[in-house]
Amino acid sequence: MEDNVDRNFVLRPTPGQKFRPKAITGMIQEVMNEKLGAMIKYDENEADQASKDISSTIRERLKALNLPRYKYIVQTMIAEQSGSGATTAVQCVWDEDCDGFLSQRYVNAS
Repeated sequence: MEDNVDRNFVLRPTPGQKFRPKAITGMIQEVMNEKLGAMIKYDENEADQASKDISSTIRERLKALNLPRYKYIVQTMIAEQSGSGATTAVQCVWDEDCDGFLSQRYVNAS
């Protein structure tokens, strides 16, 4: 019987490959400044496109880091500061030893 098992397959990243949010925070802030810095007043159409651009740019820059064994989910929400609230919920399967997340907030005068 032939053994077709890849002996080099590793399910988890090594400690040196673990996701490090602090190393990525600056890049995400830079993208948000680039894409939202010129937005003086909230515009629904402009916010829709900016949200797509931010997610796409962050995902491309994350992929360029070539971190092995990671998939990226980038979620962007842009809302007007009008005094009303917003609630979101996300569920996922999580492995505390391997998985990580980063949440970043950008607030301007509008």
